[in-house]
Amino acid sequence: MTTPYQPPNDQGAASYPPPAPVQLIAPESMVPAARGVSAFLSSQVRGGDWILPRLFRAVAFWGDVKIDLTSARFGAGTSRIELMVIMGNVTILIPPDVRIECDGDAFIGSFDLQGQKWSMPSENSPTIHITGDAYIGSVEIKVINPNAPSWIESLRSRWNEVRGLGAGQP
Repeated sequence: MTTPYQPPNDQGAASYPPPAPVQLIAPESMVPAARGVSAFLSSQVRGGDWILPRLFRAVAFWGDVKIDLTSARFGAGTSRIELMVIMGNVTILIPPDVRIECDGDAFIGSFDLQGQKWSMPSENSPTIHITGDAYIGSVEIKVINPNAPSWIESLRSRWNEVRGLGAGQP
């Protein structure tokens, strides 16, 4: 017969401080002037811990580009993202503590800013100015809600609604 797993007793163990919060603003000397990505019949993903340059250009021609800024750092002031989408897709994920300005045009396509209600920038928040064109393609700019349930929690909640169970019941 096996016994269930018992976690070790943590008394006397060294306690570690919580991790330091990630700085949103990078020093000006670390912010690159210009960078970019292009996707021609392919896909490109830019995410993780990186510094958004002052000018970031993305081109998607029959391809997909995903720009994840949720873990990125920014220079103080304004940075620009310029997009050109031709029969492709560009998705930009934005944290809620960044100010967004969006000026885009679409021809038989879409250029959408979603979730701006989750945006909570302060006076000193960096600004991202997003411009570009989408020809028979789409640009989705999504402000991510930090308190949103995970996809599995949403699925479980919807399933319980369909079954007529209340929240928290199996």
